[in-house]
Amino acid sequence: MFGWFRKKSKPTQSVKKQVSLDEASVPADVVVYAIGDIHGRADLLEKKLVKILADPVLPSQNKTVVYLGDLVDRGLKSKHVIDLILDQQKAGLRQIWLMGNHEEFMLRFLDDPENSLEWLGYGGAETLLSYNVSVAAGAFNNAKAVKASEDLRAAMADAGHDRFIADFRDSYELGDYLFVHAGIDPERPIAGQGPDILRWIREPFLSHAAPLAKVVIHGHTVGDEPVVRHNRIGLDTGAYYSNKLTCLRLEGRDYRFL
Repeated sequence: MFGWFRKKSKPTQSVKKQVSLDEASVPADVVVYAIGDIHGRADLLEKKLVKILADPVLPSQNKTVVYLGDLVDRGLKSKHVIDLILDQQKAGLRQIWLMGNHEEFMLRFLDDPENSLEWLGYGGAETLLSYNVSVAAGAFNNAKAVKASEDLRAAMADAGHDRFIADFRDSYELGDYLFVHAGIDPERPIAGQGPDILRWIREPFLSHAAPLAKVVIHGHTVGDEPVVRHNRIGLDTGAYYSNKLTCLRLEGRDYRFL
């Protein structure tokens, strides 16, 4: 009866999958807690971790915390932020930490301090002080930069933070969600996003209105409140100056802010 339709139909073409927030989900056996840019505010992170640990879940569910990058700089307790995360890792809490543009700044300074002095003006001086690395008064010349870089590397190794740095990721996928620091290029497939995009992009990502292959959970761009769109959720609420550190809770198809 429908032979005429079969004859006229075109060959099957692959359709790019797209998903919106109202239909996105994570696997049933996990509850995800995504935390926005911390920027050295260990006091706020400590309070948030207390809430996460006390948050009730089913016996069949595991908790996963995803840090969206920019753990360091600006605030005064960058070292303590990493200490807190490592303490929870040792206690058995599953955690993922993503590299933000400020971690990239810090790694550049460790590798090439003479050409990375701008990091100090973007919050790097506070990070150095958190590791008890002195920022000498007066002009911060190349020789002082090299000494500070060497001292920072030694302090991080003593604290076990060199291993922490080795475990940074650029992105994390779970269910219908993609977790990144800054965003993605909406014109590229997820597999084609480079570190420079994932850590730095704003436009055309922020103004992109169409659904994406995954709902993107990100930080990097500050808002007074979390930004909720059908294709993304932005969690950077300027913790270092606003005293507001935002945590998104994902369970099944539900989301809320913890």
